Amino acid sequence: MQAECLSGRTVVITGASRGIGAATAEHLARQGAYVILACPSSTQGRAAAARVHSLVRSARVESVVCDLACLSRVREAAGEITVLAGGRLDLLINNAGVAALPSTRSANGYEMHFAVNHLGHFALTGHLLPALLNTLEPRVVNVSSVLHWLGRRTDRPHAPRRYHRWAAYFDSKLANLHFTHGLATWARDRRLPLRAVAAHPGLVNSSLGSSALHADGRHVEARLLKAMQERWHSPSDAAWSLVRAATDPHLASGDFVGPGGRGECSGPPVPVRAARRARDVHAIERLWHLSQELAAHPFPSAVPPSRRDT
Repeated sequence: MQAECLSGRTVVITGASRGIGAATAEHLARQGAYVILACPSSTQGRAAAARVHSLVRSARVESVVCDLACLSRVREAAGEITVLAGGRLDLLINNAGVAALPSTRSANGYEMHFAVNHLGHFALTGHLLPALLNTLEPRVVNVSSVLHWLGRRTDRPHAPRRYHRWAAYFDSKLANLHFTHGLATWARDRRLPLRAVAAHPGLVNSSLGSSALHADGRHVEARLLKAMQERWHSPSDAAWSLVRAATDPHLASGDFVGPGGRGECSGPPVPVRAARRARDVHAIERLWHLSQELAAHPFPSAVPPSRRDT
């Protein structure tokens, strides 16, 4: 891609302080985008912005604090993002995520994987909808996982009686795909140009999961996972799936992009197949209505005012 292909475009990336989020921010900044980094803290945000500047001297980059585990703070972050973006947002990449946490509740009382990996992003997307619809070809990319195949249920906001940290993570990654299809349907029914695309990075050499296991005192399990992660491909390589999902003009709403290598673990980004559960219309509808209720209906029943109406 040429550097000028994203010139004049504004991009928001959640979880941009490290891993594939940071790598995606660098790739898109090199292509000329104005990048807004949504990070858990101001310290992480400033460091992430400084890193992009050090790698891409011409980069336009800002950071915003976005605590996806707290719905009121998600709303505040969306307001700040809208101001920074001048009311016009071309691309939202919902990338942030947690994995392998012990049974934990969010500030709103929901199971933490569900709250951060899905519900916070659902709310953020809804609150940013007016800015997204104020551009000609808005796009939302939801980052799932190749492990979504192991997900079973996406409508359990509270920790189940028999909690398992990895099952909660797998379910949240399936929820990312249910949200993508739900958003695609919502926009299509209203004849809006919003495109919803999903992506997964394959298996990535990062601290996702292993850091949570260490913090919970599960050091043997953490060391085993970290040893496996060190064999996986780098965040910079893994980020290309997100970049293609964000920029390929030939992708349709509802498409899914992932690495094209063996088992979709690594390799160049290509369209990939999702599990049958990810396309279950009834499960998609259940999650959409539940998320609307829990997040105080961030998606309006009517179309928000936008530049397209003027």
